Amino acid sequence: MRVAALLVALSLSTAALAAPADRSAARSALDTGIAVAANIVPGVSSLYAPRCLPGYVFCKAIFAVMSVIAAADQLALSGGGDLTQTRGILYRGFAGDWYIGTRHVRGEATPEPLPDPPPPPSSGGKWEPPPL
Repeated sequence: MRVAALLVALSLSTAALAAPADRSAARSALDTGIAVAANIVPGVSSLYAPRCLPGYVFCKAIFAVMSVIAAADQLALSGGGDLTQTRGILYRGFAGDWYIGTRHVRGEATPEPLPDPPPPPSSGGKWEPPPL
Protein backbone atom coordinates (compact mmCIF):
# COMPACT_ATOMS: atom_id res chain seq x y z
CA MET A 1 0.00 0.00 0.00
CA ARG A 2 2.83 2.36 0.84
CA VAL A 3 4.55 1.58 -2.46
CA ALA A 4 1.40 2.46 -4.41
CA ALA A 5 1.04 5.73 -2.52
CA LEU A 6 4.68 6.55 -3.21
CA LEU A 7 4.26 5.80 -6.92
CA VAL A 8 1.19 8.02 -7.16
CA ALA A 9 2.92 10.85 -5.30
CA LEU A 10 5.99 10.66 -7.53
CA SER A 11 3.92 10.53 -10.70
CA LEU A 12 1.90 13.53 -9.62
CA SER A 13 4.97 15.60 -8.81
CA THR A 14 6.75 14.82 -12.09
CA ALA A 15 3.60 15.53 -14.07
CA ALA A 16 3.25 18.93 -12.47
CA LEU A 17 6.78 19.82 -13.54
CA ALA A 18 6.20 18.78 -17.14
CA ALA A 19 2.78 20.34 -17.63
CA PRO A 20 2.03 21.46 -21.21
CA ALA A 21 1.42 25.16 -21.76
CA ASP A 22 -2.28 24.71 -22.54
CA ARG A 23 -3.06 22.74 -19.35
CA SER A 24 -2.65 23.58 -15.71
CA ALA A 25 -0.20 21.68 -13.56
CA ALA A 26 -3.07 20.29 -11.48
CA ARG A 27 -4.87 18.93 -14.55
CA SER A 28 -1.65 17.39 -15.86
CA ALA A 29 -1.02 15.75 -12.47
CA LEU A 30 -4.59 14.41 -12.42
CA ASP A 31 -4.16 12.96 -15.92
CA THR A 32 -0.94 11.26 -14.85
CA GLY A 33 -2.62 9.82 -11.76
CA ILE A 34 -5.44 8.43 -13.89
CA ALA A 35 -2.90 6.92 -16.29
CA VAL A 36 -1.05 5.23 -13.42
CA ALA A 37 -4.32 3.82 -12.11
CA ALA A 38 -5.30 2.57 -15.59
CA ASN A 39 -2.00 0.74 -15.89
CA ILE A 40 -2.31 -1.06 -12.55
CA VAL A 41 -5.92 -1.20 -11.31
CA PRO A 42 -8.19 -3.83 -12.89
CA GLY A 43 -11.22 -2.39 -14.65
CA VAL A 44 -9.92 1.16 -15.07
CA SER A 45 -7.90 0.22 -18.14
CA SER A 46 -11.05 -0.98 -19.90
CA LEU A 47 -12.16 2.65 -20.13
CA TYR A 48 -9.25 3.35 -22.49
CA ALA A 49 -8.61 -0.10 -24.03
CA PRO A 50 -11.83 -2.19 -24.06
CA ARG A 51 -9.88 -5.43 -24.65
CA CYS A 52 -8.03 -5.12 -21.34
CA LEU A 53 -10.04 -5.84 -18.21
CA PRO A 54 -7.06 -6.34 -15.86
CA GLY A 55 -4.52 -3.57 -15.50
CA TYR A 56 -3.15 -2.49 -18.87
CA VAL A 57 0.48 -3.48 -18.22
CA PHE A 58 -0.59 -6.95 -17.04
CA CYS A 59 -2.91 -7.26 -20.03
CA LYS A 60 -0.14 -6.32 -22.49
CA ALA A 61 2.24 -8.81 -20.84
CA ILE A 62 -0.38 -11.56 -21.25
CA PHE A 63 -0.75 -10.67 -24.95
CA ALA A 64 3.05 -10.82 -25.38
CA VAL A 65 3.35 -14.22 -23.70
CA MET A 66 0.46 -15.60 -25.73
CA SER A 67 2.04 -14.32 -28.95
CA VAL A 68 5.27 -16.17 -28.13
CA ILE A 69 3.30 -19.37 -27.58
CA ALA A 70 1.28 -18.88 -30.78
CA ALA A 71 4.39 -18.01 -32.81
CA ALA A 72 6.23 -21.11 -31.55
CA ASP A 73 3.22 -23.26 -32.41
CA GLN A 74 2.92 -21.71 -35.87
CA LEU A 75 6.65 -22.09 -36.49
CA ALA A 76 6.53 -25.76 -35.50
CA LEU A 77 3.45 -26.49 -37.62
CA SER A 78 4.84 -24.73 -40.69
CA GLY A 79 8.20 -26.41 -40.30
CA GLY A 80 9.97 -23.06 -40.36
CA GLY A 81 8.70 -22.29 -43.86
CA ASP A 82 6.51 -19.30 -43.04
CA LEU A 83 8.64 -16.85 -41.08
CA THR A 84 6.58 -13.88 -42.27
CA GLN A 85 3.55 -15.07 -40.34
CA THR A 86 5.69 -15.86 -37.31
CA ARG A 87 7.08 -12.31 -37.35
CA GLY A 88 3.54 -10.96 -37.72
CA ILE A 89 2.36 -12.88 -34.66
CA LEU A 90 5.29 -11.66 -32.59
CA TYR A 91 4.86 -8.10 -33.87
CA ARG A 92 1.23 -8.12 -32.80
CA GLY A 93 2.11 -9.26 -29.27
CA PHE A 94 5.12 -7.02 -28.65
CA ALA A 95 4.40 -3.86 -30.66
CA GLY A 96 1.95 -1.21 -29.60
CA ASP A 97 1.67 0.68 -26.36
CA TRP A 98 3.05 -1.03 -23.27
CA TYR A 99 1.44 1.46 -20.90
CA ILE A 100 -1.31 4.06 -20.89
CA GLY A 101 0.15 7.55 -20.82
CA THR A 102 -1.32 10.99 -20.30
CA ARG A 103 -1.92 11.45 -24.04
CA HIS A 104 -4.25 8.42 -23.90
CA VAL A 105 -6.10 9.83 -20.89
CA ARG A 106 -6.51 13.19 -22.63
CA GLY A 107 -7.93 11.50 -25.72
CA GLU A 108 -5.05 12.55 -28.00
CA ALA A 109 -4.24 8.91 -28.83
CA THR A 110 -5.85 5.50 -28.53
CA PRO A 111 -3.87 2.73 -26.82
CA GLU A 112 -3.21 -0.29 -29.03
CA PRO A 113 -2.65 -3.46 -27.00
CA LEU A 114 -2.89 -5.63 -30.14
CA PRO A 115 -1.88 -3.57 -33.21
CA ASP A 116 -2.45 -4.91 -36.70
CA PRO A 117 0.68 -6.51 -38.15
CA PRO A 118 2.44 -4.72 -40.99
CA PRO A 119 1.58 -5.88 -44.50
CA PRO A 120 3.76 -8.70 -45.82
CA PRO A 121 6.42 -7.79 -48.35
CA SER A 122 4.85 -7.81 -51.79
CA SER A 123 5.87 -10.40 -54.33
CA GLY A 124 5.61 -8.02 -57.27
CA GLY A 125 1.98 -8.88 -57.96
CA LYS A 126 2.75 -12.47 -58.91
CA TRP A 127 0.92 -15.38 -57.36
CA GLU A 128 3.08 -17.64 -55.23
CA PRO A 129 2.05 -21.02 -53.90
CA PRO A 130 2.14 -21.51 -50.14
CA PRO A 131 5.43 -22.85 -48.76
CA LEU A 132 5.75 -26.59 -48.38
